[in-house]
Amino acid sequence: MVSTSHALGDTSQLPNADAFIRKSNIETLITALNANSDSAEDAIDHRLPMRLFATDRFPCRRLNIYSRPNILTFLRHVLRGSSEFTRIRESSFGKLFDLPLRQCPVSCKLIHCLLSRQLLSDDEHTLWTVFGSDPLKFGLEEFGTITGLNCGAFPEGYEPPDHNKKGSYKHKDAHKDSIWKRLIGKYNNITIEMDEWRRIRLALLIIVDGVLIASQQIHRPTLRYVSMLDDLDAFLNFPWGRESFVHTVRCMKPPKFEKGKPVADLVRMLVDKLKQESFRLTGFPLALQLLAFRAIPSLRLKIPVPLNELIFMEHT
Repeated sequence: MVSTSHALGDTSQLPNADAFIRKSNIETLITALNANSDSAEDAIDHRLPMRLFATDRFPCRRLNIYSRPNILTFLRHVLRGSSEFTRIRESSFGKLFDLPLRQCPVSCKLIHCLLSRQLLSDDEHTLWTVFGSDPLKFGLEEFGTITGLNCGAFPEGYEPPDHNKKGSYKHKDAHKDSIWKRLIGKYNNITIEMDEWRRIRLALLIIVDGVLIASQQIHRPTLRYVSMLDDLDAFLNFPWGRESFVHTVRCMKPPKFEKGKPVADLVRMLVDKLKQESFRLTGFPLALQLLAFRAIPSLRLKIPVPLNELIFMEHT
């Protein structure tokens, strides 16, 4: 990581900064959790790398997060007791149903706070943020620990799609794909009475495109993932943890591309995005929130839901 102590995105020097910068309740809580400091300034460790924004001054805009973890509850309800659900539970996807239900409603404020407090790092696949004076790492290893997903290496020659590149959403010739036609088709009704072949594949596709790699407000199947469902065993053994993490962390770090064009000033682009009225996060950002709850147990006491240890599998 780059060694310096000031903040690149210090908005205190911008005109009318108070119009869009404030200190949130979550941020106040995080500062208070630093037992070794009496003030926000005391919490600053000047040995840490540069930050995106100066301490205690950061955007308070809105996040658009399209991942829907409650889809897991729906699938459990619909497929309960079926052989298809048993197979999903026995795969690496099964660990998702063990996530703590109370911690899973997405807090956009908390996630936005974590992103705004991040440290600049040369590693494009690792996010460093700060709690009080302590840095917190969000990398592939942490993502795998939180989700239980397979985070192994990609098959040789495989590259995950980049949704920041132009045309990434287009499904050219999808109607010609044999698996697409059989699984989705144009007029096929999707009901619980479907045959097992379709039922398990559609359930897996919903998990991937609706929970782990969500990139649009209206979830649509991704052609390459549909094609992969031809070999169900290979699909279940695919490193979906790595795939989801790449999509997740890519939009949290300074972007290399914007609307298909290379970005000249990567960090400034991220600073500007976090100050927009809204900022889109793809992938599975909930993993970062769950990491924060695990690293800072006191945060869990602020969740506005009665204490319980329920997981998705136990939700009624």
